[in-house]
Amino acid sequence: MSPRPDRRPRLGALARAVWHQSVADLRPTLLGSGVLSLILAAGVIVAVGRTSSRLIEAHTAYGTMLVAGSVGALGGLIAIQIASETFTDRVGGALLRVRILPHGALVWTISKTVTTLVHTMVMQLAVLLGGALFLPDLAPSAAQVLKCVPLIVLAALASAPLGVIAGYGARGMYSLMLTFLPVMALVLTNGSFFPVVSLPRWLQLIQVVMPTYWSGHLTRWALVGDPSWEVGGAFHPGTAVAVLAAWALVGLAVVSPALVSRSFRKESIGSLARLQSATRSQTGM
Repeated sequence: MSPRPDRRPRLGALARAVWHQSVADLRPTLLGSGVLSLILAAGVIVAVGRTSSRLIEAHTAYGTMLVAGSVGALGGLIAIQIASETFTDRVGGALLRVRILPHGALVWTISKTVTTLVHTMVMQLAVLLGGALFLPDLAPSAAQVLKCVPLIVLAALASAPLGVIAGYGARGMYSLMLTFLPVMALVLTNGSFFPVVSLPRWLQLIQVVMPTYWSGHLTRWALVGDPSWEVGGAFHPGTAVAVLAAWALVGLAVVSPALVSRSFRKESIGSLARLQSATRSQTGM
């Protein structure tokens, strides 16, 4: 009997494929006008934070808490970006084309995670830098900034599985918009734009099991150190890291591969034609 062919991807070939795909996806954004939109969005948050810090006199100004929490909490936006790009590639037929390539689904999944992670981190780092430069009350030290970098990465990775779940459920324009609603609700009520303790108890309970709250919790801990906005009135960095790591590990290693594999099996010429027809009808094209 002839030996069975090894269907496992070679690490070097997989890494090269992911690199080339990631560079191709990132080049239009980071070398074009796309990066300006990321920096502009970060600038709006810093501007609001600076204005609010001037207007509100408190133990810790609102603007300082807003910017410090946003550095981590904006990692939740990776979920919207992953869902959007999944839907775009599905409608454009990219998922169907990738399906027939050797290990195409694996390469696509890793490269999309990498590119959306970079996009999100650009915005988060821009908020961190802007806060350090323009908010006198924040003025983090070099050690605090360096401490935030791994927290930013962890925050985005923890929220990435939410994007995979949302992308899996987005089979049309309307369903895509519906998947955005719970993600945006989680981001807006995570305790970075106003104290989570001011929310109803049931909403606080939802947030403490989600990565969106703990992401902002960690950066407020690292940059400000005032626990007045936190559940229980205290910081729990160990718990925060454990929750985010669990979301990242379980989500990216177990949930995401299963959903991506199942999603790719559903891609066919017939399903693509129906989706494109429905999308044209929904957008009036």
